[in-house]
Amino acid sequence: MAFASTTEERTNVMGNMLMLHGTFTNGGGDTGGNIVCGDHLSSIVSFGANAGSGTAGTGAGVDGVFALLNGTTVVIQSVAGQDGTWWALGRR
Repeated sequence: MAFASTTEERTNVMGNMLMLHGTFTNGGGDTGGNIVCGDHLSSIVSFGANAGSGTAGTGAGVDGVFALLNGTTVVIQSVAGQDGTWWALGRR
């Protein structure tokens, strides 16, 4: 199974800002992937990701989920097989 993500259909609007959020899953050998937000956001102001507590990784700050920004794409990097949630706040 490859990296896959979902985006919650119910977005949150705060003034001129829109928050997207959803989940991501990694197969046993997958270590992340891209979540494209450009269909909804013109720019991203803040973003993040969290690992699920029941997925791969030792925790304790050794390995976890990192979210990087590439334009309007959130890039998830994690240990193999780790699943979790993500969010992005930006301008419409």
